Amino acid sequence: MPTSIAPSADIAARRPRKRLTPDTRIPLILDAALAEFSAHGYSATRIDDIANRAGLSKGGFYAHFSGKDAVFEALLRRSLTAPTLDVDALLEAATDIRSLVEQLVDQLHTHLGDTTLRATARLLLTDGHRLPDVVTLWRQNTVDNLHVQLGALLRRCVERGLCRDSTVVHHPWLIVSPVIHQLFQQLSSAAVVPIQLREARSTHVDMLCELLTPHPQAA
Repeated sequence: MPTSIAPSADIAARRPRKRLTPDTRIPLILDAALAEFSAHGYSATRIDDIANRAGLSKGGFYAHFSGKDAVFEALLRRSLTAPTLDVDALLEAATDIRSLVEQLVDQLHTHLGDTTLRATARLLLTDGHRLPDVVTLWRQNTVDNLHVQLGALLRRCVERGLCRDSTVVHHPWLIVSPVIHQLFQQLSSAAVVPIQLREARSTHVDMLCELLTPHPQAA
């Protein structure tokens, strides 16, 4: 009896391979890796699985990545990025604290509906403990860096009288907490409802305005 070949391997073997530039090929590898990690888990996924799904030989995979750890790190950098805040532009466009907060919250909520972000976040939660050094470096370059940017923005708001000096100014990670909460809500749900995203954004704005709006001057 002839040995059967798994459908995915058979398809990959018959699929003509094309020469692509790294800028084109690498996103395809990352998409393939994320699909394999999501379906089978990080530990059970083999380099061969990723390469087959991406339409590559194993050697073709190694031409771009040194292994699964490098792919994991690249997935974090690609999908779980933090915005780079243009503090000067935000302050220049702000007429009051609400207008500034609305711009800021829009930037923080921009990618919440992205299915790739959700899949990568789930991977981080389930398998991030396997790569603590990679996750620590990612957190320093993204999350911690965003907190520094937010702190600088709020201190300048206080100096200009746009907002009051509150707990949020000294602990800017609190600004990001509603976004993390919303992401966790999505990870535990089968679908993302647009109205929920709009309500989350609106509530986030209202909360920050209550915490940051200057107190009325005493008569």
